[in-house]
Amino acid sequence: MCKGATACYPDYACLLRSRRSVSPLVQVQWRAFRSLDPDPMSLPLLLRHTRASKNISQLDLSLRLGVSQRHVSFLETGRAAPSRDLLLAWMNEVEAPTSLRNAALSLGGFTTVASEEGAPWIGMTEANEAALQRMVQLHNPLPGLVFDPDWKMLATNCAGQWLCTVVMPGYCEAVDHRFEGLDMIDCVAHDDGLLSHSRNAAQVGASLLAQLQTESWLRPSLRPRVDRLADSLHRRYGRLPEVPSLGLATPSLNLSFDTPLGVLNFSTFQSAFGIPQDINSSSLRIELWFAADAHTREVMSDADADAEACC
Repeated sequence: MCKGATACYPDYACLLRSRRSVSPLVQVQWRAFRSLDPDPMSLPLLLRHTRASKNISQLDLSLRLGVSQRHVSFLETGRAAPSRDLLLAWMNEVEAPTSLRNAALSLGGFTTVASEEGAPWIGMTEANEAALQRMVQLHNPLPGLVFDPDWKMLATNCAGQWLCTVVMPGYCEAVDHRFEGLDMIDCVAHDDGLLSHSRNAAQVGASLLAQLQTESWLRPSLRPRVDRLADSLHRRYGRLPEVPSLGLATPSLNLSFDTPLGVLNFSTFQSAFGIPQDINSSSLRIELWFAADAHTREVMSDADADAEACC
């Protein structure tokens, strides 16, 4: 028996690997066996699965990739091996997350990609949207929000909407209290925006600017809005405070606001939505706010009923 040959049909593999003449019948039987893909972790099966999961036909995919439909069929049955570029192009067309891209590359014998080479953000599925909405609503009576990689707000809970009307009433009126799709960078840059009632506006502005400038290297489409934010901050606050260098910054931020209800202090924490191997700069963000003192906790708890009226 050939060492390492398939247990089901060991003789086929041995014959094909040897220099002896193999009859056409044996070759046909071996190819038919190979097309069954008994290995659940095989590259052909993964390619077939990713295509089928997007309801893309072999013909349609072949046109997108610039190869023949026959070649796509051969790749999905293991009769042909893809190049690294073709594998990445395939994964792009099926909008595969980084984890599946790396699985395909590894099975194909190639080096894996860094997370930033993953698929671009393509929006929320209904299941993800429901999960995120529930997460931020369960965070009431404290603010919670979800935003996309372009820093556009996708969802916020009742407490978040209420607090916006308290700490930036002018901006809320300017956007007609429409929070879904709100431009969070413009919200910071606007004179009546998030920093308008902030007690530590320069520090908060500098921290957010540093984060956004770093992200704009990976997402150039942010650059014009980030530049406008920088101009706005320098115009209002002059020289900005020093912030931790790249790699030392924390995902938290302390904010303090002067409001008709007294000084409200919060600590905010950002996290990314997704499984660890798929997280990159295109991942959805979740930002949760926590009361930093007893007075703020009391105000937010007392305002819970009013906050529900905002939703």
